[in-house]
Amino acid sequence: MATSRKISKERLALKMSLAGTVLLSSLGIGYGLYVGSNAILLDGMFSLLSMGMTGLSLYTAYLVSKPDDQYFQFGYAHIEPLINVVNGLLILMTCIFAFINGVQTIASGGHEIVLEHALVYAVLSTFCCFAIYFTETYIAKSEQSELVRVDSQEWLIDGILSAAILVGFVVVMILDDMGYSQWNRYVDPILVSTLSLAALVLPITVLRRNLKEVLLVAPQDDAQENVDRVIAKLSKQYHFEDYTHHFAKTGRQYDLEVNILVRDDDFWTTKRQDHIRQVLWEALAEELGDTWLSVSFTGQARWL
Repeated sequence: MATSRKISKERLALKMSLAGTVLLSSLGIGYGLYVGSNAILLDGMFSLLSMGMTGLSLYTAYLVSKPDDQYFQFGYAHIEPLINVVNGLLILMTCIFAFINGVQTIASGGHEIVLEHALVYAVLSTFCCFAIYFTETYIAKSEQSELVRVDSQEWLIDGILSAAILVGFVVVMILDDMGYSQWNRYVDPILVSTLSLAALVLPITVLRRNLKEVLLVAPQDDAQENVDRVIAKLSKQYHFEDYTHHFAKTGRQYDLEVNILVRDDDFWTTKRQDHIRQVLWEALAEELGDTWLSVSFTGQARWL
């Protein structure tokens, strides 16, 4: 029931995000071309990119809720970090391209923009971006959804871009009043270059975290420490000869494999082995949630 509610809220948040990106990407690209602002065009392109990735995230939210089948026998949890890696790479490339374009425009002498229309877009875009960001942040925290959290971070970056564009256009107005209008043509490309560099923080963070999951790097967090502690306690309590365990996190699913070396076949009956599995599951279920748990018993050390 709780899982079903989580999936429902995820989809609601992502559908809201998708509607917002359709609106803002259309406005951004249209306004950017009309007023001649590369900063607004970048904002619109960022929203367009987010639209495609939000659609993928929405489909991913549907996939990860499905049980394993004959094609994906370990389930669909691994698709979530994979989508986030693709998302991060696309955002990274967009930021790099925008920075290069901004520098080239500065070197070529900048360009003029239609200020009045640009201000209208900047105000509207800033308000919408932060409204969706705060809504998704609340849902991501309450439902512990990585998909919605990554999507909310895109809205945060988009909101910062829009707010900075707004500030930049206000600076243009101030320069006009102070008699320095000759510098106005450089404001837009400077904004593009600065904001694209600042926005690099998001894709780098997303890539670093999700690449670890794609590569099955063991999570270095409280969950790992708790798994180590629980298994060590069981080993001492039930006198395992030896044991090994392998732990990884893929999307919202943890994978835990435990191999236990035992010698006394009469003592380690099937019933006792199942008891160990049940104790281990109960000790970790609250923290790890839907964990793929595999516990093997062997009398030969080479199978550890």
